[in-house]
Amino acid sequence: MENKIGTVTEFVENRHKNPVDLDQALDVVGLGWYNFKYCLVLALFLIAAIIEPVGYSFIVPSAKCDLNMTDAQRGFISSVPYIGIVVASFPWGFLVDTKGRKRVIIYGSLAAGGFGVISGFMPELISFTVCKFITSLCLACPAAAPYSYIGEILPRRHRDIMLSITNALQITGSALVPLLGWLILPLDFRIDFGAYYFRSWRLLVIVYSLFFILAAFLLSFGPESPKYLVSQGQNEEALKILQTMYAKNKSKSPEDFPVKQLQVADGEREKISFLKSLQVQTMPLLKPPYLKWLFLNGFLLFGIFSVLNGLYMWVPDLLNRVLTGSQSGLTACQVIGQRFNETVSQDEVCIDTIDSITYIINSIASVSCAIIAVAVSSTVKFIGKKNLLIIIFCLIGVFCILINYITEDMLFAVLLSSVPIMGLGIGPVNAYAVEIFPTQLRGMAVSLSMMLGRTGSVVGTNVAGILLRAACEATFYLFGGLLLVCGGLTLLLPKSREEHKPKTSKITRL
Repeated sequence: MENKIGTVTEFVENRHKNPVDLDQALDVVGLGWYNFKYCLVLALFLIAAIIEPVGYSFIVPSAKCDLNMTDAQRGFISSVPYIGIVVASFPWGFLVDTKGRKRVIIYGSLAAGGFGVISGFMPELISFTVCKFITSLCLACPAAAPYSYIGEILPRRHRDIMLSITNALQITGSALVPLLGWLILPLDFRIDFGAYYFRSWRLLVIVYSLFFILAAFLLSFGPESPKYLVSQGQNEEALKILQTMYAKNKSKSPEDFPVKQLQVADGEREKISFLKSLQVQTMPLLKPPYLKWLFLNGFLLFGIFSVLNGLYMWVPDLLNRVLTGSQSGLTACQVIGQRFNETVSQDEVCIDTIDSITYIINSIASVSCAIIAVAVSSTVKFIGKKNLLIIIFCLIGVFCILINYITEDMLFAVLLSSVPIMGLGIGPVNAYAVEIFPTQLRGMAVSLSMMLGRTGSVVGTNVAGILLRAACEATFYLFGGLLLVCGGLTLLLPKSREEHKPKTSKITRL
């Protein structure tokens, strides 16, 4: 007799009294407006987490006169958000895994937004830097945790494409930075606050920070991760959330959800101390089989962030120098070298204006990269995570090297402004983390991987600042070579689970 195959939905409808695996229950919930809505909300956290550090590329040049910053101080200030993220990633990962995704992300974002707003009112460099550093300590949570959160409210077969699309939406943060800068920085007003004048760059600092507060407000209406609840033994609460998701997606009553009981998570946790809990979460990641994947993911993210946040931090300044120069037939590094030499003799007058052509090029390039990112991410299911990563690493790596040979200003601007495309690599790398690491370790694993990756932001920002003046061409060879190495290491990533699964999400009846 022909074997009968049934869908997951049919299986649980007929076997509803049996405990059902959470992934099977999520398959029954399906993909609908409820998932999309909160994926967009979580993407807003990631957008805010991009706007805050990338915004320094416009804020620091505009604030250098008011805060009396030297070039060396500008480089350090630009790396502050990444230093804070590296320092705080570990404890935030612990809190996300032990206290819940939703609550911790909301509190972390409110703190980041609050201190960000306060920093806009700081009168001098030290107090401004302190507030921004506290902001960066809080930034580590919304910069990483939403990836785990998103992966845990979606059916497995849709995770890759949704994480990639969400990650592509994050790149819109890079597009908002020059657009908001172009809108606000040219405003010519000075409000006397006694100790200082409140100018347009301070308003821009506040506007950038409000994205955290908006995202936290919207998520307050959302659900906790059902996977987190199951891992904590709160199956009834997880089931209620799944019923709500099912009802919203299918336009049915929550009582129609065919799953009536969820499987208990393996190894239900007992109450243990903070240090013991920290050890339980961390030590498995520092041993086989997870250690190699942790460091591989971390190194790939190091390559991504060293360019995406490190080198890119200097893009507006580089474009401003090259595109406003009168030289022709010279490579970008030759023009940059001449402009650096010119500014040495002109330091008696502090100039904190950014040429309009810089806003225009950055805005067009960032919006184009965002559109390209959304288009490419929608094909990740067909291209595959690994192939997408290899293409991104190799493409931008070659672009970085080609910059040393280009003599056309606009072609230089195109190649340099394509750097935000590197953001497409964050989603696939974190999607691998969602697959590789178990639920109870996933938040910590993603946070530690992002911590290793964010060190690339700190190193990239400072190395680029030093090399662009001392050995400009070496800068682009170094970053381009690093990306090509990452492209080769991507081949070591494991095959996606989806590649081992049959094309239909069906199981045999028992």
